Amino acid sequence: MTPKIGPQVAWQIVDGEAIVVDLASGNTIGLNPAATFLWSQIDGNHDESQMTTALIDEFEVSPADAERDTRAFLDEMKRRTLIVEAAESA
Repeated sequence: MTPKIGPQVAWQIVDGEAIVVDLASGNTIGLNPAATFLWSQIDGNHDESQMTTALIDEFEVSPADAERDTRAFLDEMKRRTLIVEAAESA
C-alpha cells in the first residue's frame, strides 16, 4: 500500500507530535512520536515497506516490530478514513 493523506484532512506538528483533523467529521487525534514520524512519511510516494525501513532507521526497532507497528498504524488511519491509497501513475 502506498498511502496518501485524504483530501479532507488537515494536520500540523506541535511540540513534536502531529495533530490530525478530519475536516469532514470534525474528529481530531493526536499522534505519539513514532506515529508522527510515520504520518510525516505519508505523501503518496512512500510505500509501506519504505515506511517500515524508515521507522527502523529512526527508532532503532526490530524489523518485526517496525513491520507490525507500521501495518497497525496504516490500518488504523485507513479505518478512520484519514488516508487513502495513492493512485498509480501510468
